[in-house]
Amino acid sequence: MTAQSGSLAPRLPHWPLLAGSAALTVLGAILAILSPAAAVGLVVVVALVTFVVGVSNRPVDRLMVPFVGITVVAAILGPNLAIPQAPAAFLFRVMIVALGVGTLGYLLMGGRIRFPSAIGIPVALLAAMTAWATVSIAWSQNTGAAIRWTAFLAMMIGVAVAMPMVFTTRRRVITMLTVLGWTFAGVTALAFVEIATGYHLPTSRLTQMVGGTAFAATSVFGNQNNFATFLTLALPYLVTLPLVFRERRLVLIGIVGTVVDLAALLLTGSKDNLLAAGLVVLTLLLFLATDPRQRSKLVGALVIAVVAIAVVVPSLNGSGLIPLPQRAVNKFSFSLLEKEIASGQGSGAARASLLTDGVNFVGQTGGFGVGAGNAETHVLELADFPGVSNLHDWWLEVVVDLGLIGLALYATYYLLLLTRQLRGARRAADPLVRYLCLAGAAALVGFVVGSLAPSTMIAFSPMWVMFGLSMTAIAIADRARRHGGRLP
Repeated sequence: MTAQSGSLAPRLPHWPLLAGSAALTVLGAILAILSPAAAVGLVVVVALVTFVVGVSNRPVDRLMVPFVGITVVAAILGPNLAIPQAPAAFLFRVMIVALGVGTLGYLLMGGRIRFPSAIGIPVALLAAMTAWATVSIAWSQNTGAAIRWTAFLAMMIGVAVAMPMVFTTRRRVITMLTVLGWTFAGVTALAFVEIATGYHLPTSRLTQMVGGTAFAATSVFGNQNNFATFLTLALPYLVTLPLVFRERRLVLIGIVGTVVDLAALLLTGSKDNLLAAGLVVLTLLLFLATDPRQRSKLVGALVIAVVAIAVVVPSLNGSGLIPLPQRAVNKFSFSLLEKEIASGQGSGAARASLLTDGVNFVGQTGGFGVGAGNAETHVLELADFPGVSNLHDWWLEVVVDLGLIGLALYATYYLLLLTRQLRGARRAADPLVRYLCLAGAAALVGFVVGSLAPSTMIAFSPMWVMFGLSMTAIAIADRARRHGGRLP
């Protein structure tokens, strides 16, 4: 973002605001005894006032880099960054609202937003999807759910679009990837702590479970399916490192990170995401095999594939590097899934029933869908309730909620990101651009299956971060091309 003056204007006088903040802090201490919830709200106000004072003399474009970066990390960590007195107002929601309000205020103050032309069509498709979701509120049975779903959609799109608008230079992109890398390391390390100690964060659904299913890792995501999807979205960004870069440090990070990622994935027991991981590796192999300029790296990719198989396959039989309890081994069994569907019992039968019911909903509405966020409402009203209200299929959720129009917008957006990144991965001369495009394309292919695991995806931040990374890859590929092939 850039402003005509290069900074926020007019400048704010410091001493009155600082004095007011000090007074409010004292008042907050008193309220903490009388009304904790009011104290929390006051602390947020003080923090925002102090922030405005601190940044009033700094260029907006520089401020947005750390702000958006922190927002992305806060989105991944989600409800774990909430204050006990206000669990719904966790850090990400506060920051994304502040980002939206701040952007509006910035424009009203005469600022201008520089928009990468390369992502114009993808962003227009997301805007159209949001507009269609808003229109669908008119025929939604549960208006509250529709408004909530649409609000989540707008917030998450805001995060995804902010990334390519802010991370535009080589230094900024590397900083973003470094921050995300450390976030992955921390989130994954927590999963191994869970397994070793049996301790889960308060936001994990396993905190109330004992025995059979309590072995699984959820990390910061509340349940193991969401964590597994996060791991498969991160996997291509690790596997691709040694395939693009020759620097030993990056090669080591890529190989070790891949092994750790797959090991953690096994601890989730997610069949869908195990298939998604296989699709990621297969996509990379096919890409390198069909690109004459990069075919020399196919041997390295095959070695990584062999390592992945060596880590995963023995463990699926209850042995190998990652010893799994028998219940976990059973969860990876596709024959068990077939038996559940045939018998009409278990999660397999529930998912099959939800698929049939979802398709019926679309037909009953003439292809328009039941309205944003209303799929669960209609499932709950079924005479033959399948036992769960969430559709457990993001593609199905989109078409049931937003109809064929919504699905067409989303599928077009998805295919546009995929094809443009594949083109960038083949044509880009800059290794950083090629890396981000290739990893993003592989992530999208794997996510076709990976998105079937979580119960709902509308507020699942890793998906939107992946979309943001994909649009960033497209934007920097265009910028590098206009600068002689190298991203400045």
